[in-house]
Amino acid sequence: MNISIGTAQFINNYGVNRVIKNFNFHEKSKLIKSAQVNKVLHIDTAFSYGNAHKELGKIGIKKFKVTTKLPILSIKTKNLEKKITNLIFQAIKDLKIKKIDTLLIHSYKNFVELNKRKYLESLKKIKSKGLVRNIGISLYRSNEVNKILEFWRPDVIQVPYNVFDRDIEAKKILPLLKRKKIKIQIRSVFLQGLLTRIKRPKKFSKWKRYFDIWFKWCQKNQIEPKIAALLFVKNNKIIDKIILGFESSDQLKDILKIRKIKKRYSFPKIKCKDRKLLDPSNWSKLI
Repeated sequence: MNISIGTAQFINNYGVNRVIKNFNFHEKSKLIKSAQVNKVLHIDTAFSYGNAHKELGKIGIKKFKVTTKLPILSIKTKNLEKKITNLIFQAIKDLKIKKIDTLLIHSYKNFVELNKRKYLESLKKIKSKGLVRNIGISLYRSNEVNKILEFWRPDVIQVPYNVFDRDIEAKKILPLLKRKKIKIQIRSVFLQGLLTRIKRPKKFSKWKRYFDIWFKWCQKNQIEPKIAALLFVKNNKIIDKIILGFESSDQLKDILKIRKIKKRYSFPKIKCKDRKLLDPSNWSKLI
């Protein structure tokens, strides 16, 4: 199981079901050092994750491979290559590493609003200079993947995948990416914590039946929900990397116990299609 430490949790207001509200620098440092000891040597971060780059640099991550995501770029940006190059140099300086392992476009919408050809040319030139090892894009939907593949074969594509959101599974996207030798990174395994704890905000009551099916299945099978959610993703052997967010080193140690689990489970076929639930960017609009 190839895990990447997600750092969206470095922002204290990230997620709706957080156990630890104040994830301070000391705890972040303990998490990263525990990851290194346990040979979990990949980190997923982004320019939009507050001070994550600088905090990681201060902690010390020279032995880690880093994926970071570009910020939203203005459509008025005249020299994309120069802009992105400057951003990468700043990230390398803040992270205190020699190069970025994987650079991802963070927003599909922003990407299509800009000049796609020039954007890709800029990324490819930057890669050829050795500043990054891989280039790719973070997406939400299978239709976005198909549109990207019409004109580009990225090194890496990052998509959400969990027991509720099986869009890329239903559309046979994962085997397609594997055939094209595109590395697959998976995020949103716990749906920002909604799949791990029975208690949740009232604004998600519309989807109670989905949650009831999930938590009753976990109870029947006597398995902790967060372990079950991770096992569901782990069972898919096509996936190259699983991005997981943590709020403490103890949470990481608990998750690593999954390596010892040999039992195979037949998971419930929930397959929710409502993007209002599956896409966290829509949650602020829920009442």
